Amino acid sequence: MEQSLETIDLDIEESNELSFKIKVEGAPQSPAKVRLVCEAPEVTYMFNGCGTNEDGVVQFTLPPMIGKISEGSYQSKVEVLIDNKYFSPVTFNINFKKAMTVVVESMQASKKIEKNSDLKVSIEKIISKLSIAPPASKLQIEQPRLVEAKKPEQKNITLKDRYESKHKIK
Repeated sequence: MEQSLETIDLDIEESNELSFKIKVEGAPQSPAKVRLVCEAPEVTYMFNGCGTNEDGVVQFTLPPMIGKISEGSYQSKVEVLIDNKYFSPVTFNINFKKAMTVVVESMQASKKIEKNSDLKVSIEKIISKLSIAPPASKLQIEQPRLVEAKKPEQKNITLKDRYESKHKIK
């Protein structure tokens, strides 16, 4: 099972500083060299560490990496060299990414509306009313009524006239 590595996010466009406290046991002297290694597929970057005023704290200053490395996550480690021996006490990922930026562009309107134009805007309030039917007990149902349909007026047309009008025989 692969162990999960800690990820440190760094701004690719700015200089970044990382600090680590390194404690060496069993050696009379402090480490001869401490470096940070960042492994990209095509190239590996090494950054030398500098001691600080705090006991055992080593600081790494990474320059802006834009143009040198693409945005993304890279496996990294701290290497300690002492008495011709090599140690890699910590491994982690460095995620280089751009800082969040907001870009605003001014746009020109395609048509200007003149102050004296005939454009008018109005608001009309629309109210819809919901009518609720009264309870069934109060409903009055009318009995259906028979209404006599009017027959269309008929002219005295002969059978021959009706046939000719349908077939338009001349």
